[in-house]
Amino acid sequence: MHAVRLLCLWAAITGGASALAAGIMSAAMQAGAPFAAFAASALALLAMALIPGALARCFVARATVPVASALVLTMAAMGEGARAGATGAQTPLIMGGFILIAAAWLHLRRTRESGARSAHEHATTPAWRNGVLLIAPALLAGLSSGVLARFQFFALCGGAAYSAAQVGISLAAVSLAGWLADRVDYRRALLALFVLRGALLAALTFDSLAPWATLAAPAFAVLDYLTLPTLMRGGRASRASGAGCPGLAHHAGMLAGAAFATTSWGFGQGFYALFLVGGALNLACAYAFAAPSRFRAPTPYSASAALAAGNTIDLR
Repeated sequence: MHAVRLLCLWAAITGGASALAAGIMSAAMQAGAPFAAFAASALALLAMALIPGALARCFVARATVPVASALVLTMAAMGEGARAGATGAQTPLIMGGFILIAAAWLHLRRTRESGARSAHEHATTPAWRNGVLLIAPALLAGLSSGVLARFQFFALCGGAAYSAAQVGISLAAVSLAGWLADRVDYRRALLALFVLRGALLAALTFDSLAPWATLAAPAFAVLDYLTLPTLMRGGRASRASGAGCPGLAHHAGMLAGAAFATTSWGFGQGFYALFLVGGALNLACAYAFAAPSRFRAPTPYSASAALAAGNTIDLR
């Protein structure tokens, strides 16, 4: 019964977000390309900030596959709405999306107390460390994806139209990789993700791989969908106070990376430097996750055990 409830909640959040994204994007296309680009960027920001936090509070330690698959479907729906344009179906889509999101929100309100108790178990971790662990890698991941605007600027905001085959491949990739990531330590999962990012960025500087550059944006999108929930596992972001931090930092990094990549310097002599430095930074981030942590949560010391062993308590 618990699994069925979680599946229904995932369907409500994913379906509501997808319907809203498709409906709003379809309506925005009527206002012209500049407004549509702004709307797509805003929708991508909201999806990255809100969907991972909402699903992470429900699925807790096994949230990678639900979050990643929800992001894949939401971005695909946004692209389909942009492709379809004004069809007259945007109003029912928006209303249906709001209804599904409202139903999911009511359920999340009822489970907020259990989520608060779960967050209290991890209160020994320093708050500043959680913030750095969430924001810095998410910002770097966004920068890595943003520099791909040199090849596909529309991919920044999910404005590209996805075929059924592309959506199916993306879902299969995030499902398999997410299933594996949930069964290893989050540091090992992030190590693999950032090594892949660094290697792909460096590979894009080779002229022989230029014909494959159009596949870079979909590949990095899959890595983004996996990186955000994995970061939240490590940062204990199931609390509402920090749930949106990775998505916000990722989107800010993506915009900054696009700003660098689309300048005359980024298109010209700075291309190799930008991508090689980006690859090196990702590998450095991977090394940071591979290195043993110097910060350990204090081990609770039981006074009753000390009293049972003798008449004194050692202060540690």
